[in-house]
Amino acid sequence: MTTPYPGCPAHAPGTITGHATGGFHTAYAHLRREHPVYHDRELGLWVVSRHRDIDEVLRDRHRIFTPAHSYDPVQPTDPEAARIYTGVQDVPVAASTDPPVHTRYRDALTAVWPTSALQLAPWHTHIEKRAQEAAKAFAARPTRSGELTADFARPLTARIMSDLIGVAPDNEPCVIDGSAGMADLLWSFQPPAEQQRCAQAVLDLWNHCSHLVGRRRSEPRDDLTTAWIDHRDEHGAALTDAEIASTLMEVLTTNAETLGLLIVTGLRHLLTGDGYRRLAQHPQEAPAAVEETLRMDPPLIGWIRTTTRPVTLAGTDLPAGSRLLLLMHAAAHDEDHGVRDTLTFNHRRRDTPPTLAFGAGVHYCPGAQYTRLVAQHALTALTQALPDLTLTVETPASRPLNLILRRPMALEVAW
Repeated sequence: MTTPYPGCPAHAPGTITGHATGGFHTAYAHLRREHPVYHDRELGLWVVSRHRDIDEVLRDRHRIFTPAHSYDPVQPTDPEAARIYTGVQDVPVAASTDPPVHTRYRDALTAVWPTSALQLAPWHTHIEKRAQEAAKAFAARPTRSGELTADFARPLTARIMSDLIGVAPDNEPCVIDGSAGMADLLWSFQPPAEQQRCAQAVLDLWNHCSHLVGRRRSEPRDDLTTAWIDHRDEHGAALTDAEIASTLMEVLTTNAETLGLLIVTGLRHLLTGDGYRRLAQHPQEAPAAVEETLRMDPPLIGWIRTTTRPVTLAGTDLPAGSRLLLLMHAAAHDEDHGVRDTLTFNHRRRDTPPTLAFGAGVHYCPGAQYTRLVAQHALTALTQALPDLTLTVETPASRPLNLILRRPMALEVAW
C-alpha cells in the first residue's frame, strides 16, 4: 500500500530538480520505498533511487544501459547555444562511450593518468606542497576571513591539475569557467542567454585543449599531455589530436567541478560539528574524513544512462531509449546498504560499505585515488594552517539547480 507523502516527486513532475540543494532525504526514503523507478514526464527521465538498482545499471555487462547520451543537455536547448556546443558535443569522451570505443579511451587514459597508488607515489610530495601553499596563502589574507570555494578549493584543484596536464597558470580561469559552463549547460535549467554564455565557455575550453595538444607536438614537455601524444596502444596506434583534446577536456572538467565540491562539502561538515578541530589535532584521520564525505554527500549526486532495448528494472518496464536519472545521493543513504544513522557525519564510523561516488563497472572513475589524495591533503593542510577556523556564513552559490552535481556552496569563514 502506498504511503502518502506531501509533494512526492513521483507525483509532482519536475520537483526532483531541487535535490541538489539538499534536504531531500525524506523524499529519497519515500522514493526508495514506494517509487524506486518512476517516470518524470516534465523532465522526460525515469528516476532511479535504490542502491541495488543503480548498482545494477552501472555494472551492466550486457549493454542494456548505455552512457552514450550522458552529455546531452537535460533542458530544451536554445538554438544558438546548441550551435555553439555542436563542435564540442560531437567529440566522444570515455564517460560517454561503450566498448570498444570506451576501451580505447580508457586504456590510453589509465596508461598515462595516475590511477594507482604506485603511479601516484611520485606526485604525493608535489600535491602536499601545493595544498600547503594554498592553505598558507589563504591564512595570510589580511582580513582574516575568506570564502572556501573561490578562495581555496577551486584555485588549489586547478593548480594541481594544471601542473599535471601542462596548463599555464593564466589559462586556469578558462578551465574553471569552461568546467562550470559545461555542468550548467548540460544538467541544469536556465534561460537562453545564459545557455549561450555557458556554451561559449565550453567551446573556449575545447579550443584551449586543442591548441595545447598542437603546442605539445612541437614543444614536448614532462606533462600528461605530452605523454598522451607519445602513447601507443598494443597495436602501435596513437591517439588522434581530437582524441587527446577530448581526454584533456574530460579530465579537466571532472576535476574542476567534482574535486572542489568534495573538498568544500567535507569542510562544511567538519566545521558544523567538532570534526574540524579534531582533524587539526589528528591529521591522520583525513582519509576517513574524505570517505565519510563521499558516503554522506558525494559531489556527484546523479548520473545519466539510456536503455538500448526494453528492460524491466525494479519491477518497472522501461522501453528502449528511456533516459534514466540515477539518484546517486539517494543510493548513498539507502537503508538496505548497511549504514546506520546515515544523516550523521561521523568520520570515525566503522560501518562504511563501498561507495558508488565514483561509479561502478567498466566506467568506474579512473581518477578515484587521485581525487581522494588531493582532498586528503587539502583538508590536512587547511586544518594545520588554520586550526581555529570557524564557519561564519553559508549561502548557496549563484548557479542554477543541477540534476547531476551538488549545488556549490559559498562558505564564509574567519579565524
